[in-house]
Amino acid sequence: MFPGFVYSAPVDTLTSGEAHLWHLCIKDVLRTQSISNLCNLLSENEKSRAAAYRSESRRQLFIIGRAGLRVILSALMAGVPPQSIRFTTGAQGKPMLEDDACPLQFNLSHSHDAIVIGVTKGQTVGVDIESMKARPRMADIAQHYFHSQESQVITQALDADDNLGALRQFYKVWTLKEAFIKADGKGMAIPGDSFYFTHIDTSTPCIALTDSAPDAASNWFFTHQFVDASYSVALALGVSDSKDPMTVIKRQLSFKQTGWCS
Repeated sequence: MFPGFVYSAPVDTLTSGEAHLWHLCIKDVLRTQSISNLCNLLSENEKSRAAAYRSESRRQLFIIGRAGLRVILSALMAGVPPQSIRFTTGAQGKPMLEDDACPLQFNLSHSHDAIVIGVTKGQTVGVDIESMKARPRMADIAQHYFHSQESQVITQALDADDNLGALRQFYKVWTLKEAFIKADGKGMAIPGDSFYFTHIDTSTPCIALTDSAPDAASNWFFTHQFVDASYSVALALGVSDSKDPMTVIKRQLSFKQTGWCS
């Protein structure tokens, strides 16, 4: 279980000042649910996509992620069963609800045996989770893909023989950047040098947008956490329409009391 994540069934309330961040542990889910039961919650297209996976672990990851997303959204969409939820994609391929009248926005990420799902009511959202494995060439990767201010923090840690610290900062930047790109919804259309993160060695990372107005960065809110020595998790929220601070509520999903899974 992720520290700080409360074990919970799906909830039916979400205010405009909240973001729900859900964690799903593959091993935990499989202790109580069969893959066939969860697959029944998917659309025909999703079932076909699941069947195309050659790797059983990847197939399970896909099914559990989609089933989890559907039961979480179903609880917030009164009277809509998980199987009836319809998805579409934006111009840059970001998944969204087909029902334009529904204000819910969501994003999903998975790595190794863990899944995170972010849900908001009206705010754009992006999440990313990465399993933190050793990266012998992380300095080279950071210098090539990260902004100089970001890579400098990693280089300084390596120069001080703090390999663990460098690895953590590397994955912190990585997940923050991925979460922002996913929230922004433009995908690879965002130039790599158009944004970077400052204060990445603190608990309150901030974004700097080089191609935008000076106050544009205030339209974004970020949270990040490490889970033991295993995962880096980041959440990005677009808060341009909200003057109040966002509250992030963290839960670990239980399928036991959903009413849709036996």
